[in-house]
Amino acid sequence: MQNLLQQLWQNKLQFLDFNSIFDNSIQLDLSEFAIILSVDETNYERYFLLKEFANIMKKIALRVDIFSIQYAQICTLNLLQKGFLNQRDLLIALRILERIANNDLIIKFIENVKLEEKDKKILFETSFNELDTINLKLQSLALSQVSKENLQKALEKFKNLEFSVAVTGVMNAGKSSLLNALLKEEYLGVSNIPETANLSVLKYGKSKKAKLYFWNEKEWENILSNSKFSTELEGFVRELSSKYNIADFIQKESIVKEISQEKLKEFSSAKNQISAFIKKIELEADLEFLQNNISIVDTPGLDDVVVQRELLTKAYLKQSDFLIHLMNASQSLTQKDMEFLVSCLLNSRLGKFLVVLTKADLLNEEDLKEVITYTKNSLKERLKGEEMLIEKIDFLCVSAKKANDFYKNLVSKEEFKQSGMEEFERYLLNALYSGEKSKTTLNAYKKELNLELMQILSEYEMQNKFFKESSHATQDENMQFLTEFKKQEKELLNAKDDIENSISKLRNSQNDINQLVLLLAKKLKERLIDELKYLNSNAKKFDLNRILNIIDITTRDGINDILREVKFENLKKIDDIKKNLSLKYNFLQAEFDNGFEDFKEGISKTIEDIFATDQFVFLKIELGQIMQEKSDIFTMEKQLDELIIKAFRRFELDKILEDLNINGNFLNFLNEKLIHFEKNVREKLNNLTNLLQNLEKEQFDFTQNYETNLEKIAELKELQKDLLNAN
Repeated sequence: MQNLLQQLWQNKLQFLDFNSIFDNSIQLDLSEFAIILSVDETNYERYFLLKEFANIMKKIALRVDIFSIQYAQICTLNLLQKGFLNQRDLLIALRILERIANNDLIIKFIENVKLEEKDKKILFETSFNELDTINLKLQSLALSQVSKENLQKALEKFKNLEFSVAVTGVMNAGKSSLLNALLKEEYLGVSNIPETANLSVLKYGKSKKAKLYFWNEKEWENILSNSKFSTELEGFVRELSSKYNIADFIQKESIVKEISQEKLKEFSSAKNQISAFIKKIELEADLEFLQNNISIVDTPGLDDVVVQRELLTKAYLKQSDFLIHLMNASQSLTQKDMEFLVSCLLNSRLGKFLVVLTKADLLNEEDLKEVITYTKNSLKERLKGEEMLIEKIDFLCVSAKKANDFYKNLVSKEEFKQSGMEEFERYLLNALYSGEKSKTTLNAYKKELNLELMQILSEYEMQNKFFKESSHATQDENMQFLTEFKKQEKELLNAKDDIENSISKLRNSQNDINQLVLLLAKKLKERLIDELKYLNSNAKKFDLNRILNIIDITTRDGINDILREVKFENLKKIDDIKKNLSLKYNFLQAEFDNGFEDFKEGISKTIEDIFATDQFVFLKIELGQIMQEKSDIFTMEKQLDELIIKAFRRFELDKILEDLNINGNFLNFLNEKLIHFEKNVREKLNNLTNLLQNLEKEQFDFTQNYETNLEKIAELKELQKDLLNAN
């Protein structure tokens, strides 16, 4: 490390301890660590002028000078060596920064550095245990019942953190075999739990029950509408109607049927036509891997003829914490794999996902490397201009057959090690327990604990103020202090009125958004007509995949612009109101801050889901059909104009925004905070009244109580330090 720093800084290298580590728990992301590492003797002056760089240094409580940045670089590299930073992701961030800095030296060092292996699950659980210990100590120190209840709720809420892992792949990708190997038991695709065409959610439980959720009438009507675009689906639906009484399975409200898992094959087998009426299945299993609070979403094959099942899969992918896409190593990258992976890279909120090459035992190591190289190159070709996105994908090769044979005692431990199953399971657990959800949850827990700690600390300090002053204060003076405290109750009533008035003045911008939607419709039509004119004038062959790609990209980019507009409009208004209220009622600021970012994130996700409907799927299919017709440009333009405008108007964005009730939800959020604060204030007033009554008693020992409280205050301040340093 010393040689590296010497090369980076030349004669400007300061005298430093190369074993240095950051003093406190730090809240930097990998891109910020990469920025710190990219500073050297040639560029530090430019970095030091940037406000953004100063903010990064402020986060780690360091000044912007040469000594501090070198110290931060050493601490960062030590974090990396100890396994606390992801080597691969840090390298990606440094390569992105090469546009503004020459990072060759630091990249070469990180590529060759020896890392300690850290079990992220153990680290995560250790961090949680530290916070739980602080929580229990705070409960023992809390003066009010409200604080104790809040702390207990936090203890229970964060203990029940759950992870969702989505597994995708085309038919015959080997999903059931891989999941059985992960679960260490032949559970899926066997006689009791058959191969299913339905989306299945597998959770931990001991009931051995299965819940079947059937499509409702509206969803079934969409499937019927979609069948007119597919001869295969149309024939399948016709056959279903002739064999079954649809009303037995499809009703206005979705039927939910609970059955034993032994009977599941009667409903959900891929060979059983009744499975077409089923939207999704929930299963409980008493299996070791699921005890980690992990649920597995086993999705239908991507080449599913029922579009609605594909849309359902995409909805679950949005909610999942990690995505595993399976590809049969011997079949390489299919067209469906390509479309799915490109869509995920362009649209998924996940920062990383895993592609597993299954049936790896059928190819040698060299062939497997070739498959991975081919897949990467093919994706880069499709991602022209956004090739860096390929770095979001990790690749692993797994032989589920070898792993399952080992669990049946059919092969040796040595062969099991060659299966790649241990690496896969370790990778998955590390990805989950070091991912965004884990970090966000730990930070949220710390914030809640800190909020309660400050409340408890303020109560002890207030008591000691009484003890100190009341030894020579009159009863009237004490009562005056109580009167001052009661003013907060009146201010709370004013705050309630202010909140309702502020929310009532908010204006939804539906009309503006509707105009943007119509502009997008016009842009899409023009792009398609331009493509047709180009094909005609250059005597080019019609390519349906290219047309569908134009529809996808134009719609995706346009929708993203609209979503940004909707989110910006709504979140800015919400932010402004919250800031104004916090300034006016500063005693409420901590309450409003707690959970506010989570609330905004929830609103943001809800807005994003606006366009996740099958209407756009139908539009895409219809547009593809029109484009294939051999009509003249004038007729084609008229048809496209009518279809696109009609489809986009039918979307009724103004009604959807109204139904989201963003303003109403924000009002509820603020009112919940007021209720919580009011409850705290009332209990404090009650405790204060009791305290004043005790002070009037002759035998009350001011000194003893004051000193006892000082000990408690010291203990709370130690807990505050522990909380700050908790990883």
